[in-house]
Amino acid sequence: MSDQNVNATSAAPENAAPEKKPEPFVCPEGLNALGCWLEANRTPERMAMWRKVMFIIMGLMVVLNIFIPNLHPHFGVDRAPGFWPAFGFFVGVVMVFFVKKIVQPLIKRPEDYYGDL
Repeated sequence: MSDQNVNATSAAPENAAPEKKPEPFVCPEGLNALGCWLEANRTPERMAMWRKVMFIIMGLMVVLNIFIPNLHPHFGVDRAPGFWPAFGFFVGVVMVFFVKKIVQPLIKRPEDYYGDL
């Protein structure tokens, strides 16, 4: 293959649209520096990264709870390694089901409750 063919295939077409640069983020009024930083980093890629970081930290806390014993257990069962992470997960799941099955029917309104908005 000659050098001319390689250069011709690797060059971008002349009528191709130029790449758009993302617009710089402008901090909305009323946000402090932390809020502005969080809002600027609110992209799907960053959200996926933060979700992974959160799960890694939670997993690390469970592992640390297994290897670092509870020196002052109040009940016999909380002496077991990993009891508090498992207890927290169980209570969270129970709370979701409680709200979904018992509380939601009490506060639920018909779909057209507020009329035509």
